[in-house]
Amino acid sequence: MAKQASRLKGYFQIRWIVFFVAIAVAAGQAEVMHILRWGPIWSLPTVYVLMLVLSVIFYDPEHTRPNHIGRTLAKVFMFLMIAINILNMSLLLHGVFSTSVHIGALDLVGAGAALWIVTWLTFAFAFWEIDGGGPEARLARKANYPDFLFPQQQADEKFHAAPCGWHPDFGDYLYVSLTNAIAVSPTDTMPMTLLAKLLMGIESFICYVIFGVLVASAVNIATSVATAAPLR
Repeated sequence: MAKQASRLKGYFQIRWIVFFVAIAVAAGQAEVMHILRWGPIWSLPTVYVLMLVLSVIFYDPEHTRPNHIGRTLAKVFMFLMIAINILNMSLLLHGVFSTSVHIGALDLVGAGAALWIVTWLTFAFAFWEIDGGGPEARLARKANYPDFLFPQQQADEKFHAAPCGWHPDFGDYLYVSLTNAIAVSPTDTMPMTLLAKLLMGIESFICYVIFGVLVASAVNIATSVATAAPLR
């Protein structure tokens, strides 16, 4: 019982970390909205914070099983963040290639960089939320099969890469999301289920587009500088 209580305490400490990560995502999305000039910038952060507070409230520390309402709210929040990321990516592309939108190249670079960071954090949250039925199921050892296969989970009997009973922490999902956002492909941790592959594919696609936008904006800046430079 004491061991279970200790694990649950550790879980809720991590959930508060995730809470602040989600606040950072909301702030980043607001900055992207401000640069791309769409909607009142307070709207998304307000919805984000409301959903996040509700998802935390419905997780009772006395429960040893995943709370159905909390899990549902967390998933809705996760897919909302992903949907907003996709929308912002579309608006970023529109800002680069549309002649009717007057957004400076430097602003587009700033929006692209902010959106890349938001994408990294958003998908870290998503990976943490879905893997093996969620963080509660992983802590309670109720997960049947993992959505992500970490190297520590596939070590043979002769080589122990982690202590017995090891399970991934939020920092592990931050790393998985970071490497996928940079390499636009899995690295050391493999997606095992269709949902995990879909999420990693969406993150890779968004980051690939952002890289293209940053390159296009950089070329635009260089061209403008070269054109404005006086001839000698």
